[in-house]
Amino acid sequence: MAVLADEHKLWKPTSYGFSVPGCRHMLEFPIAKLTDYEDKLEELLASDNAFGWITAAHILTQKTRTEDQERYNAKLRLLRILYDRHWDKQRVINLFNVIDWLMQLPE
Repeated sequence: MAVLADEHKLWKPTSYGFSVPGCRHMLEFPIAKLTDYEDKLEELLASDNAFGWITAAHILTQKTRTEDQERYNAKLRLLRILYDRHWDKQRVINLFNVIDWLMQLPE
């Protein structure tokens, strides 16, 4: 499976291949395009599924690419959700590390 995290909504390759003289190699795969989930943001944030939650964080990261204050607000919102869930401490730390890596803010 390929998880496509780019912003190009219509780009959805389902294979990759290359050729060298006398040989051809082709790989076909199912895809998950993260932009397909933009309209399900609230549902993803309400989910206990870590991958769904990280998908929501990725979507918020893309939406706030040039807006530092909006990114800060989105990151704070995600943090509050993490703590409100009363999840295991290590799970919160792990998910926060992903959020912190995705949603970088200026000093």
